[in-house]
Amino acid sequence: MIRRTLLLAALGLSVVACEGAKGPAGAPGRDGTNGQDGQDGSNGTSCTVTDNHDGTHTITCTDGTSVTVSNGATGGNVAISDFHGAAFLKSSGEYATGKFDVKVAITGATAAADGTLTVNFTAATPGAGGQPVPGIAAITADVAKLVPGTATERASRFVPYITRIETATAGDWPNPAGTTAVQGNTEGNGALTDHGDGSYTYVFATNLAAATTEGAPVGYQRNLLHRVSVMIGGHDGPTGEASFDFVPDGSAITTTRNIVQTAACKACHGEEFHGHGGNRLSVENCATCHVPGTTDANGGQSLDLAVMIHKIHAGGELASLPGADGKIWDDPSTAADESADNGEYAIWGYRNTKHEWWKAEFPAVLANCQKCHTGTGAQVDNWKTNPTRQACGSCHDTVDFATGANHAGGAQADDSGCATCHGATTGWAPIVPAHDWTTKDPRNVPEFDAALSLSAPANGKYYVAGEAPVVTLVLKDKATGTPIDHDLVTGAALGCLPTGCPAPTSATTFANTAFFVSGPRATRNPVLTSTARAKIEVAAPASWDLSGGAALALKVDSGRDVTMYNQTGGDFVASGTISVTVPASAFANPAAATPAELAAGLNAIPAFSRRAIAYVEAGRFGIRSRNLGRLYAIQLDPSAVTAAVFAGDTALKLPGGYYPSNTLAFNAAPGAANDRKVTRTAGSITYQLDPVDDLTPGTYVASVEISRLGRVSETNYRTPTVAKVAFQVKTAAVEKPIASNCNSCHQSADGRGFVLDFSRHNKIFSDDAVDQCGACHDYQPGSATGAWLGGHPISKRVHAVHFGSSLFTPLATVAYSNGDPVAGRNWDITFPQDVRNCQACHPDGTSSGTWAARPNRLACGGCHDGDAAKAHMALQTLDPTPANPWSGDEQESCQACH
Repeated sequence: MIRRTLLLAALGLSVVACEGAKGPAGAPGRDGTNGQDGQDGSNGTSCTVTDNHDGTHTITCTDGTSVTVSNGATGGNVAISDFHGAAFLKSSGEYATGKFDVKVAITGATAAADGTLTVNFTAATPGAGGQPVPGIAAITADVAKLVPGTATERASRFVPYITRIETATAGDWPNPAGTTAVQGNTEGNGALTDHGDGSYTYVFATNLAAATTEGAPVGYQRNLLHRVSVMIGGHDGPTGEASFDFVPDGSAITTTRNIVQTAACKACHGEEFHGHGGNRLSVENCATCHVPGTTDANGGQSLDLAVMIHKIHAGGELASLPGADGKIWDDPSTAADESADNGEYAIWGYRNTKHEWWKAEFPAVLANCQKCHTGTGAQVDNWKTNPTRQACGSCHDTVDFATGANHAGGAQADDSGCATCHGATTGWAPIVPAHDWTTKDPRNVPEFDAALSLSAPANGKYYVAGEAPVVTLVLKDKATGTPIDHDLVTGAALGCLPTGCPAPTSATTFANTAFFVSGPRATRNPVLTSTARAKIEVAAPASWDLSGGAALALKVDSGRDVTMYNQTGGDFVASGTISVTVPASAFANPAAATPAELAAGLNAIPAFSRRAIAYVEAGRFGIRSRNLGRLYAIQLDPSAVTAAVFAGDTALKLPGGYYPSNTLAFNAAPGAANDRKVTRTAGSITYQLDPVDDLTPGTYVASVEISRLGRVSETNYRTPTVAKVAFQVKTAAVEKPIASNCNSCHQSADGRGFVLDFSRHNKIFSDDAVDQCGACHDYQPGSATGAWLGGHPISKRVHAVHFGSSLFTPLATVAYSNGDPVAGRNWDITFPQDVRNCQACHPDGTSSGTWAARPNRLACGGCHDGDAAKAHMALQTLDPTPANPWSGDEQESCQACH
């Protein structure tokens, strides 16, 4: 049965229930007679097969199970994973020439009274059951002691035993030749013993008791915590790193410094997180060299980890960088280059290479300290409980603590007074409230709490053909928690004024009450609402004169045919070009044909009802497409019904408008077209969705964007209230999203972080952010000319934005300007790891994996935007109607090769 199911899927057929065949005759018994025939098998499960129009079919059975199978060939000789993905990155570049990862673990360290430091460690291949890696011939290592903080220098600090002197030469940097700086360093000239079983011993050449920096003893303090690090490889051979904390005199560890953990860095930077020669792989290691007092000899900038990392991630938000015009970023809409007068934050690194980060943008809001300061580190809360001049001054870098400039507390010679004014939640300027961007700016606080729910499906799990869900919205005042009177919600909003957002004269006048339903997650498009319909409607009179005949001609979905299946597994073509005649017998009197009679007569004709629906709703007669093609559209051709009923209207009709939203508020203006599927009561607003009959199995999403006061400009607004809820259609299996990892970079562990476009949409970058954004950024053009109006397709847009700084065509010049109050900033992004690591946003297990299995010109064209790439994609796309490039008749050949 399984083989037959897969075969039928490959052929595009339906799988239906059949009675099992009789079992074979039993084997001869001991007396030589055959046994009796076996019992009939039980009936099979009824299943249907849906063409996904992407080279696959989905088999969905009535028991709620489903599977997606390929239509035979799975692509050509250039697989996407040959050049993208984590596995590719681990097998290319240096990994292709001999580099490989090893898991290093320090099993113990001792430092004798005479200063001799010995470290024992192991090396094994990564993963469970890793194999020992013998034969490592060389390592580097370092060691530092942790000096506790004091009343005047509140932060504990590592002091390295191994240092070097960097001397600046003459060059294009601020400091003159001869400027020196002391920096932490490593050694590799100690005694390494390979025990042959993957275990090693390293005895440091540096004697801790004799170690000096610029001729002065470092000071061997055996009662302090010491951290030793072992580094292997980097560019070739086995590569790994480990750190280990211990106290040389054997006493218990009492003072630690574990603030930011490596896992927090890898959330954005991925497994390729490393520094210097590729073998500095953890924050624990970095902290032993990047210590207070360490500077860059060329530029003079601090290399202290607490200062350097804050300033790098602050990037273009550093207060010291704007020039006289007060602007960091070049506004693409002006002729002037606003960035030309910027200041500079730069460090000259290996071989005097200049590194600057003014274009870096922290992806989770700079004030979101807990994005990095998270996890189980003992000092994870230092950012709010132990303020220091160095750490705080790294972001607030126009403050001069020596003179008191730009510091309300005046000059501060040390850290002793920091906590007096800056407690976590106490003092003149407490730290936590000052960094809580979610409440600090009242413009960004939504006015309501919104709860969305759906009526329950009959089977309790998913909706099936014949069911039409009802969505319920309940709004509560954000400040009081009191539900509003939903029956009074109107669209006659007071809104913000140029001078600001005043108190509304009515609590029920709204600037925006947008409601969306979209899906499935694999191919997001508007569904089930009035705006989702490709329709033509007229006010329904009492009757029409159709005595001359009731012929109707029309095209749905640009006339594109679709394959459908009958109950016995046979397939047939349902034409997108329809020409039918309603028989005279459908009308009591053809000269006085009623709207109800015409709707029933059309729906009774299979050639019509397979692709379209006629209906009468709230005094209007309409015909709508079932939206089974790629482009949702309907267009009447000249015919008797077109002339008599629709006054000869043959214009192309598409769903929605600029955005596929539905208005929930009531508009009392004369002649206003209120959505007749909305019901308002005191306790809630409900929306009656269309039946789910025509939807493909999958996960769908209903969402709202509600704003009472609204938006005047990007600086004068009140952010909308947003909410979303997912629901299942024809399958219990929740459809994995195509991308599901936005929160790893954009949010902290408490679910708060970067919000794109507070003033317009309040786009929250959670792990299911696409469920909200995809409601507008769908795959319907919204224009009869094929032009993209409103939200551009999400796959191209998101890829392009994250690759913004490397595109041939700057995004700011191609209608990607909205969403950020700082013009030009959001569209020059450098992805924080190799952009080819597609699993950074499409992680294995929690996303669909279609980044590798279903290449397409929109997603791939987001990054590959060069002339050659665009020409290649154009040549590999057949478009019979090039004047209308998104008409739904395009045929891509991507999967033929990829």
